[in-house]
Amino acid sequence: MNKNNYPKTQSNLSQFGFGTYRLTNSSEHKTILKKAIQAGINLIDTATNYHHGDAEIAIGNVIQELIYDNDITREEVTIISKAGYLEGKTYTKYNQTFNNITHLSQQAGHCIDPKFLETQLSESLLRLNLDYLDAYLIQNPEIYFVNNKNSNEETYYKQIKEALLYLETEVKKGRIHYYGISSNTFDTNQTNTNSTSLNKLLEIVKEIPNHHFKIIQCPFNLIEHSLAQRKNDVSFFELAHNHNLDLITNRPLNAMINNQLFKLVDVDENTEITDIEIEDLIQNGLDLEASLKTTLKDKEIPDISPYLTLFEKLNETQSTTITYFTFKGLLEDIFIPQIDHIISLFEEFNLDSDIEHQFLNYFSLFNHTAKELSHYYKQIHQTKIIELKATLPNHISNDIPIHTIALQSYKNTPYITATLIGITHEEHLESALNNLKHNSITSLSWNDLDINTALT
Repeated sequence: MNKNNYPKTQSNLSQFGFGTYRLTNSSEHKTILKKAIQAGINLIDTATNYHHGDAEIAIGNVIQELIYDNDITREEVTIISKAGYLEGKTYTKYNQTFNNITHLSQQAGHCIDPKFLETQLSESLLRLNLDYLDAYLIQNPEIYFVNNKNSNEETYYKQIKEALLYLETEVKKGRIHYYGISSNTFDTNQTNTNSTSLNKLLEIVKEIPNHHFKIIQCPFNLIEHSLAQRKNDVSFFELAHNHNLDLITNRPLNAMINNQLFKLVDVDENTEITDIEIEDLIQNGLDLEASLKTTLKDKEIPDISPYLTLFEKLNETQSTTITYFTFKGLLEDIFIPQIDHIISLFEEFNLDSDIEHQFLNYFSLFNHTAKELSHYYKQIHQTKIIELKATLPNHISNDIPIHTIALQSYKNTPYITATLIGITHEEHLESALNNLKHNSITSLSWNDLDINTALT
């Protein structure tokens, strides 16, 4: 580890940081985090809402263990946390406490009220078992524009200014060293209703004497790369650099296309499945679903019928354009829980062998169809990856995995201080470390890329 005095600057951050969005307080995840820090990754990014605080607890456990073992000092690691989101128990606890919460659903909201930020900072430090954070970020303030009929730019930046003025008091207390903003909608100017203008933020902090606004965090990947493109002789990244801001990018391998997740990874898929084959499988399932509902009605067992919609939902899914990883998420979050619920209802009744046999056929056909659909969407995904690679400059070999191309390109993009990688498996860590050590890609001209055309 580099032994630098704090407060830290961009010069001593590892090029890749450890993103903890999916980090839990499990032994496996804590071991991976510990190995990453010991290998030289000294930037750790988290947030109060990551696994409802478990990510912060895990980080605190690992940091204290490494300090106790004299592997590191506190000053050798940069720990950033964020606040703004209220989810689950936190939302239930605070949704009536603060007047200016943006309510997103019955279980989620957003707030950057200074008193709320103070509460969240205190809880973060407690979970992390730390006296201070290197930086504290306002998380996605643009959510102010969601479900807010009275939203306007003037109020938006007024709230941000109040939050930044509060964070300045926390610098004076020593509980944070720097502060900043993490936003998915950063732009140089206010080009969209819900964008976050860097120029407006710079105007705000000019009014704060000796301010400690030092960090901005934003998505950046091979698909979403407009912030690196020069407009009017300067890019967003260059503007940030010119004002001495540390620029930390996130989602390097997780692009959003039409509000859907598109992972910048290659998938192994040699199976060729046609649209007609998929349509036949779904139609067979719809027929079996209808037959099973009729049988249950004849047997006067109506309670299960409303839940027998697996193939109906698959048919709806197939009628829209989705990505492989969106489909994978639907299986995990919707279809599998629905199957578990059907089985729990099924077990409440004393059904005869004929109905049991139909249910077994139903679940078996769904399982087969889901597997075939997974192959089908993988096939589409990999075709798009190949098309994406074809748009890259000739000096980049098509044989290089797309995730390597992605990580190497960020590493060589001017003005980026560090890029956060979500690391929850050993292979993720190995990939990050390998890409830290090697340079397969020299540079990319982001202005010349026409990647979006290949993917739409």
